[in-house]
Formats: sequence, structure tokens, C-alpha cells
Amino acid sequence: MQAATTATLAGNPQRVSGFPQEALDVWQRSSFRRALGADADDLLADARVTWLPAGEEIFNMGNRTKPLLALVVSGLARLFATSAQGRQATIRYTAKGDVIGLPLLLAPAAFVSISEMAGQAVTACCFLHLSPARCREIASSDARNMWPLFSELAGSLMNVYSLLAQNLFQPVRARVARHLLDLAERRGELLVVGASQQDLANAIGSVREVVSRVIIDFRRDGMIRREDGVYVICDAERLYLAASENAGPIVEKCVRPV
Repeated sequence: MQAATTATLAGNPQRVSGFPQEALDVWQRSSFRRALGADADDLLADARVTWLPAGEEIFNMGNRTKPLLALVVSGLARLFATSAQGRQATIRYTAKGDVIGLPLLLAPAAFVSISEMAGQAVTACCFLHLSPARCREIASSDARNMWPLFSELAGSLMNVYSLLAQNLFQPVRARVARHLLDLAERRGELLVVGASQQDLANAIGSVREVVSRVIIDFRRDGMIRREDGVYVICDAERLYLAASENAGPIVEKCVRPV
């Protein structure tokens, strides 16, 4: 994708050439842009847009030679860790307006210690890739930018902590129910989940056989059904109650239209 040829957005809705309208709109409304202050739009000078199909790897820290910084324009992605035995555990979901790579932007020395981390598009995704080096220059040029950036980082880390805590302390039934709600998309009048049982097992750090038993229970109880290769949520309220079993407040779920 061709880089933008100008970066004039602040105070003027002038369109930047080289970017789709949706990417510009999401960037202009993002809290990350606001956190960077008046010079934030300078990042667009060498930014680029990419599209990835569902299931495609976004990044793998074990294979990367430099940090990644990207704004999610559309779709749902997940960040996950892989154990030495090959089991996966999702540690964060990112959706429209979220930023991937902010911790490494502020602590680049940590790059070499997280080779087990990776990212994947759960649904078809669009990303606005930004330069970490240029972003650090903008952030460090004005001390007033740092507090908003740290607030942005704190919000993303609290989401990680919440997801990890629920995956550690909730029973498997509640964890599967919550991830079904997290991954649900609106398709016409239906709420559907395209993830497989193995995908759900990876998300909660379990194995497919355990998830399969829970799915059978949910189908028997009328909460979900299998149709045309996807799971259809038939009773979101009961599924939410199942997700809340023996847990604190569930992170607010916003169903994303398809």
C-alpha cells in the first residue's frame, strides 16, 4: 500500500492520499492519536495499511527483528503466548481503535525477552502500521505526551490482566462461554462464532477434548447450535450467565457487525 503523501489532519478534515477512508477515520478518532499530541499526524508520513484474512499471523516475536506498532482499523485480532509444549493461551483481544505494540514502544529493551509472543487475525483485519522509532521521537519531544501514553498503556495492560486472571481462576465452562461471547459477530439477525473447538482451546489454554465436552453441554442446553460450519448463539443471556459463574465482572462485550 502506498504511504501517505501528506499528514494534514489536525484541525482540518483534509483527506490524506494513499489511505482508505476507514483507516483515516479510525486514526482520527483513536485515543492513541490524542495521546501523542499535536504532532501525531506526522506518523502518517511513512505509515502503511495492510489487510489480513481470518487466521493469518500478524506477527511472531520469535521471527521479528524489530518491534511492531499498529492500529486496528477493522476486525478482531488476538495476542497469544505459546508454551514450549506448543499449547497456546490468548492474553488479549484487540478490536477497532486498539493499538498493538504499545508496551514495546515504551520499553524497547524488552523486545528480546518475549519470543513466545505472537498475534493472529481472528476475523479478516485491516491494520494501520506506524513507525515505532518515529513515534518515540514524537512522544519524547514533549513531556506532556507521556502521561496520556502511559494511561493508554495502562488500559491495555488492565485488559491483559483481566483476561489472564479469568483464564486462571474461572472454571473451563465459564471460560469457554466468555470466549464464545468475545468472538461472536453479528451476521444479519444471528450472532455467530466461526472459531473451531481447537481455536477455543487455544484461547483458554486448554485442550480440544475438554472444550468439546463443554460445547456439547451448551448445545444440549440450547445456548448454541451448529449451523453451516459456525456456532450460532441462541441464548446470549444464558451464555453470559455461564461466563459469569464464580467470577468477578466480565469485561464488557461489544458485538462487532460483519
